[in-house]
Amino acid sequence: MLKRSMVYKIIITSEAFREIELAECYFKAKQIEKSFLKDLSQQITFLEKSPLARQIRYKNIRIHLFEKFNYAFHYVVVDDDVRILRLLSQSQDFK
Repeated sequence: MLKRSMVYKIIITSEAFREIELAECYFKAKQIEKSFLKDLSQQITFLEKSPLARQIRYKNIRIHLFEKFNYAFHYVVVDDDVRILRLLSQSQDFK
């Protein structure tokens, strides 16, 4: 008998959604929007299947780095849901 792997439900907070839109706009201006969206989609697929593969970094929050772009999802796993809280650039200056 084959064991089906669990697929987690992805929930993107309004703040993370705004950050995704901002990054998409930035990469559209650089004419690499399609590449960014492909990487974004691949990372969401990874989190649907393996969100627990990343360790807890702070306050129950896990961080998943993008493969090609210098961004990371900050997220929590609650039951069968993955809640993406933020999309942050790894070179972002918080001053």
